[in-house]
Amino acid sequence: MPRIVYLDQNHWITLAQARRAPEKIQNKEEREAADQLWQLATTGLVRLPLSFAHLGETAHAGNGQRRRDLAETMLEAYDGWHMMHPLAITRHEFQAAFGGPALTPEDVFTTAANSPFSTYTPDPRERTSDSARRSLAELTWRAAWSCALLEDTPSEEEAEAEARAVDRWTEALTNLAQLSVDSPIGEDRRHAALQLIEGFQKDIALAAMRAGLSPTEMHDQLTENPTALIAGMPSCGRALEIAHARLRNATDKWTRHDLNDLYFLAPAAAYAHYVVAEKKTGNYLMSSTSRTTPGASVHLNLRSLLTQLRQDMQPGVESAQSM
Repeated sequence: MPRIVYLDQNHWITLAQARRAPEKIQNKEEREAADQLWQLATTGLVRLPLSFAHLGETAHAGNGQRRRDLAETMLEAYDGWHMMHPLAITRHEFQAAFGGPALTPEDVFTTAANSPFSTYTPDPRERTSDSARRSLAELTWRAAWSCALLEDTPSEEEAEAEARAVDRWTEALTNLAQLSVDSPIGEDRRHAALQLIEGFQKDIALAAMRAGLSPTEMHDQLTENPTALIAGMPSCGRALEIAHARLRNATDKWTRHDLNDLYFLAPAAAYAHYVVAEKKTGNYLMSSTSRTTPGASVHLNLRSLLTQLRQDMQPGVESAQSM
């Protein structure tokens, strides 16, 4: 079974440079690791899924050659695999917490059409549906995704609306950080849990409805012990750990890029085999492994990833996480 490797955007950039401008990678070992990862991906031994975060960050890169090189590298290596949108994952994790079925890695990493978007809902029946019909839908979707990755650029109005939304998010977390610093240990963790719940109110309400809970039952489950409820969720539990750790550090300022780092790397670390993260969020993920569900092996660079992959791919050696 191929191993799932989720790359943060900066490591996709390294992979693109290794293919098109290797002289830009100063570290020889990192360049060699990128070449080896490319071989593993293009021969089907690993999968490199893309997410909505990759699309958004690539679309913000303009329309120059650097953006085209990056997009073409992604399209050549990802083989049609995507990660579900974090909002969709959150809905299903709350639904599971309310008594519904749990997500599996096969749900989260898929070739299904529209899977990177927040409106996507995994359907187990699709795995056994007519293969010709499914293949046609996935082929059409793949062509649309390719065009978006290569050509989509946000309009000025879209960029401004997105910036306002992210600014409101960073402001809320900055205010919560001060509240957390002033709160006793334990109470600050509850504040972080409640903040996460508040940010996903509509998705949680939809999850409760699908699980058959009344509004009163939903309220009781959310307020009785919100910290324990979220801590037991693979993706949301990791997001809670990252947010809590950062909120306790009053000097750690939230930026716009932190939104993608928090909400996309957390589910990747929950359901993939390996994650190669940006440094700050990667360190938070690694330091919280004892307080979260079992998940991915987290790395900060490609050379570390390749060392682990070579070890795990030796005959008779099991991967740290099975699909």
